[in-house]
Amino acid sequence: MSELSNDTLKIGISLAILCHCFGLMFLTAPAPSEEDFPMTVIVKLDSAQAAVSEQGQSLGMESVSENSLTEKKVADKKREIYLQYLEDVSLCIHARRFLEPNSHGLIGIALYKIRVTADGIFTAADLYKSSGNKQLDRAGLTAVRACSGFVKRPPSTGVQPMNIYQEVRYQYRLR
Repeated sequence: MSELSNDTLKIGISLAILCHCFGLMFLTAPAPSEEDFPMTVIVKLDSAQAAVSEQGQSLGMESVSENSLTEKKVADKKREIYLQYLEDVSLCIHARRFLEPNSHGLIGIALYKIRVTADGIFTAADLYKSSGNKQLDRAGLTAVRACSGFVKRPPSTGVQPMNIYQEVRYQYRLR
């Protein structure tokens, strides 16, 4: 190759690199739209009262009635009772994890779907997500079924059968 064509090639490559760098630095992709970033905004108020100006006019929020505060307290109490029930079911199941022979050396987590009647009886208990170990899955199911009727379901959870999902965890030498 001649020296002139060699220089031309070098200049061409250099210009191509500069163009690419210029394009990367100064030419940007179109600005993302709001649909590209779905966002949930949660606003928490420190006070249950509405904001009011000195003239007594509302600043954009409706005042909170005593009725709605009572309803919120009742809903919070029901939620607390329900979460405590789930915790009690979990403790019951985990206390019975080792009913199956040779289950003390198992390691893993299995997830079960349990249908609970109003009186706390499990009418259905099925493996929802396997641990990958059939022995562990079977031992976990035995523990779940052994708790049927042991944990009283709170009346505030209603009388309709409900489904709960419960993980059963096994870790070596952990009781």
